[in-house]
Amino acid sequence: MKQFKRYALTAVIIVVAIVSANFLFPKTDAVMKVLATPANRTDILGMMQGKAQIASTQVELRRMGIYDSDTKIVSLNPTNWRLGRRTCVVPVDMTIKYGIDLRQMKESDIELDTGNVVRIRLPKATIIDYSTEQRTNHRDIITISTLARSEVGEQTIQAIKNRVSQEVLADTTIFRDLAVEIEGNTKAVFRSMLSSMGLRAEFVD
Repeated sequence: MKQFKRYALTAVIIVVAIVSANFLFPKTDAVMKVLATPANRTDILGMMQGKAQIASTQVELRRMGIYDSDTKIVSLNPTNWRLGRRTCVVPVDMTIKYGIDLRQMKESDIELDTGNVVRIRLPKATIIDYSTEQRTNHRDIITISTLARSEVGEQTIQAIKNRVSQEVLADTTIFRDLAVEIEGNTKAVFRSMLSSMGLRAEFVD
């Protein structure tokens, strides 16, 4: 019986020690610490830029570049005449990162009021980065040369690729629908994240 009382007393002491430790040395939770801290523009900006990947997507597309050269006489010297026609069709593969570049955001794009409302001005969706496949797979290229014209060379093929790339980057209609979707998804995600911090997000132009 005495041994049982001794065990019971020991258990009570352990429980009291654990409870006291929780009061005296509370566990630090990083998330709870952030939520308990009054919101400021610097923290909100850092949080948003830390989630930059949700505001962009990668697009892979192929465009056909067409080169067509009619018969031309480019010199008075007959030995330099270019007689005949050259035609070349080149597939151009591009990888484009498109979306909202949150690195462009500044603290001045975030406004806080006393009612826990956060007004945010997002950059417009745009092309963040791109690359064009420079290697040439000649099996995918169609070339036709007539009369005395030589086949299209690598220099012309690269010039076709560069021209097509610039045309794609300048064509805003390609990404019009994608911009609407990305902007909507980005706003929805940040509204949810800020709501968990007790803030209401409003997006302004």
